[in-house]
Amino acid sequence: MGKSRNNRFNRTDRYSRRDRFEDGEAQKNDTVWVSLDEIYISDSTWDKLLRRDGQQIDDMRDRFEREFDMVRVVLHHRPGGGYTIEDGRHRVIAAKLADAGFIEAIVIGD
Repeated sequence: MGKSRNNRFNRTDRYSRRDRFEDGEAQKNDTVWVSLDEIYISDSTWDKLLRRDGQQIDDMRDRFEREFDMVRVVLHHRPGGGYTIEDGRHRVIAAKLADAGFIEAIVIGD
């Protein structure tokens, strides 16, 4: 059998979401609004996700256009400036397609 969703996120290694957010590194009050122009996503990732998960992204785009609350994305500072996506690639693509301008995010790392 494959891994269950619960097992995947209950790991105790440094890459699990649970550990990153429970240890105080990124608390709810650390939320910021980031310009979508500052978030890097490669063309190949963009194309792959649209092909594979186009309906999901379109549903998210619709939610952005109707100004529904969305889960924050998690970003890292990029060495040359801007941000890379730790969690939330689909939401970033959907927000860009909806011309949202900004997205709510947690920025982790240095």
